[in-house]
Amino acid sequence: MVQIHLAKSINVAPLIKIVCVCWLSLLAALSTAQGVFDHPVEAASAEAKTLEAIAQQLRDRLPIEGTIEQQKHLTILRQPMVSKGSFELNATGDLQWRIDEPFAVTYAMVAGELTRTMDGEVEAITASSEPALYGFLQLFSRLFELSLTDLNSYFAVYLLDPADTGTGWVIGLTPQDSRLQKVLAHIVVQGEQGTISQVMLSEPGDDYTVLNFSYDQPDLR
Repeated sequence: MVQIHLAKSINVAPLIKIVCVCWLSLLAALSTAQGVFDHPVEAASAEAKTLEAIAQQLRDRLPIEGTIEQQKHLTILRQPMVSKGSFELNATGDLQWRIDEPFAVTYAMVAGELTRTMDGEVEAITASSEPALYGFLQLFSRLFELSLTDLNSYFAVYLLDPADTGTGWVIGLTPQDSRLQKVLAHIVVQGEQGTISQVMLSEPGDDYTVLNFSYDQPDLR
């Protein structure tokens, strides 16, 4: 019989403590994110003014570029599907979205037209052919504007500002358009100091996607 022994010199207590702290921190972050839906933003309210101030900070950073880590969580898989890449966004909303791992593909949103380049082949993508993909990249290309009027055309808008969280701001979006409701339950956007750090997209059911952003510029880290 093969027996496995832990060396007596290894103390697993600190490791357990670290894991517990990380898990509690994650639960706290998720709780804060979900709590945003208790704070709707009404037109001409103090929250609307705070949202516009956040949007102005984001606009002041444009053009902007950074790296992306996408984690796709599916109930049928034990581990999330992870992809990595980069993005560039200019002041007019034109977007370059590049995935490097696990395979190379580039999306370009220019003047509202979306294309996908893969293995040297360029393909046009429309809202009718791939509504979820088209809708997300169009949303992201305009996310730094955060116009309450434009957002309210498609979403109910919610906000936790830094005074509520003690750190950064959290914006919640729930779709009001019936077409979006078929593929999207809600969006949670988190950020601080003129940058977006994370976007979480939850689908109807239990599947969701988390996008983590980091920035190359020293003042955006």
